[in-house]
Amino acid sequence: MLEELRALADGGAWTEESKGSVDVDVHEAAAHQKRNWVRLTFDCNDKCIFCLDSDVHDGRMRSVEDIKAQILDGRRKGAERLILSGGEPTIHPRYVDFITLGRLAGYDRIQTVSNARMFAYPEFLNRCLDAGLQEITVSVHGHNARIHDALVGTKGAFEQTLAGLKNALADGRPIVNVDVCVNRGNIKVLPEMMAFFDEIGVREVDLLHVIPFGNAWRDGKEVLFYDLRENHDKLQQAFAYAHKPGWHLWLNRYPVPHCEGFEELIQDPYKLNDEIRGRKEEFGHWIQHGEPLDCREPQRCKHCYLEDVCGHFEGLLEQVHAKQPWSVLRVDTELSVGEPKVYGGDPASAERARDKKRLPLVQQTYPALTTQATKAEVVRVASANAAHARRWLAETGLDASAIDLELADASDLDPASFPGLRRILVCRLADAARLLDLGTHEVVVTLTRETAPSLIEWQHSHPARLERLALVQPSWERLTESRDHDVDLRAFFEAFTAEVPVEDVPACILGREPRPREPMLDGSMLADDGTPEPFRFVRRYVDDAYRVKSLRCETCVHEAECTGLHVNHVRAHGFAAMQPVESD
Repeated sequence: MLEELRALADGGAWTEESKGSVDVDVHEAAAHQKRNWVRLTFDCNDKCIFCLDSDVHDGRMRSVEDIKAQILDGRRKGAERLILSGGEPTIHPRYVDFITLGRLAGYDRIQTVSNARMFAYPEFLNRCLDAGLQEITVSVHGHNARIHDALVGTKGAFEQTLAGLKNALADGRPIVNVDVCVNRGNIKVLPEMMAFFDEIGVREVDLLHVIPFGNAWRDGKEVLFYDLRENHDKLQQAFAYAHKPGWHLWLNRYPVPHCEGFEELIQDPYKLNDEIRGRKEEFGHWIQHGEPLDCREPQRCKHCYLEDVCGHFEGLLEQVHAKQPWSVLRVDTELSVGEPKVYGGDPASAERARDKKRLPLVQQTYPALTTQATKAEVVRVASANAAHARRWLAETGLDASAIDLELADASDLDPASFPGLRRILVCRLADAARLLDLGTHEVVVTLTRETAPSLIEWQHSHPARLERLALVQPSWERLTESRDHDVDLRAFFEAFTAEVPVEDVPACILGREPRPREPMLDGSMLADDGTPEPFRFVRRYVDDAYRVKSLRCETCVHEAECTGLHVNHVRAHGFAAMQPVESD
């Protein structure tokens, strides 16, 4: 099979101009739907060279009782979509029964991810659809038997998979879509594959970038990994299908800089939580024993979508163990153990948390936070208002020589009541105006469509306010929030010319160097024992650290120190605002 992979030929391209637009609201709603992935088997009737799961394929079927329990438990915890997966799920002898159970349990959608070979048998497909199967995601990795069979390691697989796919399309009842693992074996013919799917009636495709795990790295690293730059045109031709009327295209694990021109297709950062959940035991071992993931090696990491995530997590571990200094410890007084603010949530952790007394997270982790606070120059208290922040400081007895306040509502704030107050972060312009007029502390204002007009006007009407003003470009949990609240950064800084400190805006947009971020440890990423908690870490990573740059930025004189823009800003507005500054 490896020789066949090496011999896969070049292909043609679809060149029609884009005609439609991606419905980002629909995509976002789908990406944020609560899902319960249930594995049915540890076996598969294909032997894909890129399989991430092959290490656990021992031929077993999961027990019926374990599967039933997971299906019912997921529904009780609020999952709306049931996804039956494997291995290959359809080869489980009780597959149809699990569909029926999902329907009776009340899931809004029952989906399966399959190679569809069993659906080549019309009677079996009909039984599944009658039982309540509503969506079928078919794994197809080539548009002919030569390519597909070579990649899945099984002669004759393409014929059966295509028959199952066509049967599902012809029936008309289920939503039918296709997963493609894009790799060196099919990248040259990817545009032809998209045209093939379009011709047979497929209108929804998920392009999965090959990643260095399982078989893909152990057995396939010489034949699967490809140079994205060299294949830029092929990818762009495939991505263009997102703009064809009636089409839905998804990108999975694609390195963000290679999505320029199709930024709205960048994978929703919400899904990073799924990646962490899939490897939570390995992250747990890293935390407990200090041994990094066994995949942490430069040659593998450069191919991995999680490279930056793991790098930041490693940095967090070093911070907690005081291997590097930081300036600020952030504590969020609004968090509670019963309602962890994490992307996607960790159902198991949430269930355990509901059995605990609902105390603020900072009280649960107070001993650990106290230790960390002694190492920080500033404690940054995030709270709903000043009264809440003051009460929390009194209850915990936290002794900080310098305090920053991050307040959703600062209307009740008397700066004199907070000894050691250094900086106030606010999002409401009325709060900013009042505090700046007091003339005591620096006030950091989030830059949004609501605050921008008055900020520009202040240059002329209230120049004294600008003496203690600083601005920060906020990040948002969702693309739609970024779309609705962000300003046009280039236009704003052409109008707002006061040289106040600005954070999180690249120098190429600002026209000067931004103020560097202070090194900060966020207490909300810590578990009850003070150790990093992977799911809480992912939430804060996406909120605060998931920043990206264009490939064009490599030539910029500011490239080394610039962190780019938040991923959801780029998803909403594109890379175009970032224009490399050339050296003199």
